[in-house]
Amino acid sequence: MLKKILMSIAVLGAVSFAQDPNLHIYLAYGQSNMSGQATVTDKDRVQDPRFLVLRAANHSNQKVGEFYPAAPPMGHSQSKVGIVDIFGRKMVKELPDSIKIAVANVAIGGQSIDLFDKDRNKSYVQSAKNKGDTWWIQYLDEYGGDLYKRIVEMGKIAKQKGVIKGFLFHQGEADYQMNDWPKRVKKVYDDLIKELELDPEKTPILIGELAPTGDLGWRNDAVKQAADLIPNGHLISAQGCPALKEASYTLHFTREGYEKFGERYAEKMLEILKSQEPPPDTSKKDTVVTDSSKTDTTAQDSTNAIRNLPSVRAVESQSPRLYFDYSEQSLFVRFKKNGVERRYGVSGQKQ
Repeated sequence: MLKKILMSIAVLGAVSFAQDPNLHIYLAYGQSNMSGQATVTDKDRVQDPRFLVLRAANHSNQKVGEFYPAAPPMGHSQSKVGIVDIFGRKMVKELPDSIKIAVANVAIGGQSIDLFDKDRNKSYVQSAKNKGDTWWIQYLDEYGGDLYKRIVEMGKIAKQKGVIKGFLFHQGEADYQMNDWPKRVKKVYDDLIKELELDPEKTPILIGELAPTGDLGWRNDAVKQAADLIPNGHLISAQGCPALKEASYTLHFTREGYEKFGERYAEKMLEILKSQEPPPDTSKKDTVVTDSSKTDTTAQDSTNAIRNLPSVRAVESQSPRLYFDYSEQSLFVRFKKNGVERRYGVSGQKQ
């Protein structure tokens, strides 16, 4: 009996290693502000082993679909520093050391939401070519020629390797005259949720405002409508995030603006993650697991110990405690370090 239980635990452990629940992946898409327009500095090139890029564009001698330490350019080859760079660094700073953050960024400046729509993108590209508006096609080619398909490809890889925690979205400047823009934003999100077989209740989309002091700040009513239209949509305020005055327009954020804005995306996501945590189980009494090295045990005692694992919980102590999580069907070691509770799965695999 004990042997069968340990074999089951080993199988569960193997599955958890194949798909790492501690690898949180975000799919980002949009236009220039999501691509990033701030100048790259030395500190942006400093890599954090817990912040990764899931490469979505074919450049920098890195393979599409592979994970690498995050560093700009995070999107296409001419991307600079933007929302996702700041978002990722803030997330790893605030989350436990056991969590890694990865972002796949699919963004091209100056383009409509229709470029991301699986039903409209081909006609959109052809229309642009007919007009001679082709400066951005080189970046489209880096993404494989179809932005919607590339997001789906990245999403499928993300589901195999980790857990998709949400979408990061910033777009709308190109569609300032499009009255039904909020509905089109929702359609793209709904299509991605369906194709990637995600639970919309567990997969939020964070939608950022346009620069309030920029030329199109007046369009933020439409941005709010888009966020409100999606049940799990969340509006990210850009108030107080400075915009950069350029020769022909004021649409992009300054370095300071991106830093504030990216951190707000992260703060909202951290708030959402906290709300998704299950409430603490107070229905069972705390039980201390004795040190097996100090007591004689038999196979029957071991079997009984495993049977009783559901009632084992960690006490308020620095010492590690063993417990079995029925909802995840997995064995864990739980302990507190510096007042923060942590847990690690027991795979049953030979180390």
